[in-house]
Amino acid sequence: MQVINIWKRLARSIKYIWKHPLVKDERLSAFVRYFYFHLSTRIKNQERIIPFIQNTKIYLCRDLEGTATNYFTYLSDFNEMMFLLHILNPNDVFVDIGSNVGVWTLLASGVVGCKTIALEPSPETYKKLESHIILNDIGGKVNCSNIAVGAKDGFINISNGRGALNRVLLKDEKGIQVIQKPLDSIVDNLIPSLIKIDVEGFENEVIKGGKEILLNPKLEGIIIELNGSSIKYGSSNDEIHSKICEFGFHPIKYDPFKRDIIMLNQYDLQSHNTIYIREI
Repeated sequence: MQVINIWKRLARSIKYIWKHPLVKDERLSAFVRYFYFHLSTRIKNQERIIPFIQNTKIYLCRDLEGTATNYFTYLSDFNEMMFLLHILNPNDVFVDIGSNVGVWTLLASGVVGCKTIALEPSPETYKKLESHIILNDIGGKVNCSNIAVGAKDGFINISNGRGALNRVLLKDEKGIQVIQKPLDSIVDNLIPSLIKIDVEGFENEVIKGGKEILLNPKLEGIIIELNGSSIKYGSSNDEIHSKICEFGFHPIKYDPFKRDIIMLNQYDLQSHNTIYIREI
């Protein structure tokens, strides 16, 4: 079974790289980077620094396998990341909910130059987020907090040691206790132009605690992961989509090459991320 899963994972990775628009003219080089990363980190898992976008840099090691996708393809979530780069200006505020090690924060504050509020609940991952902020010398532009974002103030348990897949645990699961705060109490007077939400199924709770921000007309867009994981918390993609639309947002698909917005009737079924904008 384990061998089958490895082959399935390899097949998905090959398909993903093959279809990625930034490497279609250099697929061989992209595959070389992919296999080099996996072989080298298994032989000797030594952390190294690689160039990212413009003058930014990211750490690379086996523990950052998700981040390494940006090494293979330059921008892992291409359409959504390019939307961020195109919509934000240096005087804007970006809120990175579930920032993981901070790749999106690097794009917002390291490339665009705007202010970022980066929120990551996992203490282990949070240290790597801080390392990336220091590495790229963007501490003056980033406010980061080691907290979870939810419906109300309190404490919750989260998993540990799963990297980007760490999640909020259910009542009968054991993990690490962390502080939880609602989004409305975190941003103070810094109203964001764009919010990214990647919380492994906990999206509905984030929305419940961010009603004031979501109603504010200064918020122009939301990038949110909707992959069906919310069902374990008693919610669904459809419910989350409906709530976001009630705040005046519309789901779209973005073409970075043409800089075109394509209207959608529902959340993006072809991607695990969906972009929502307020004003077409």
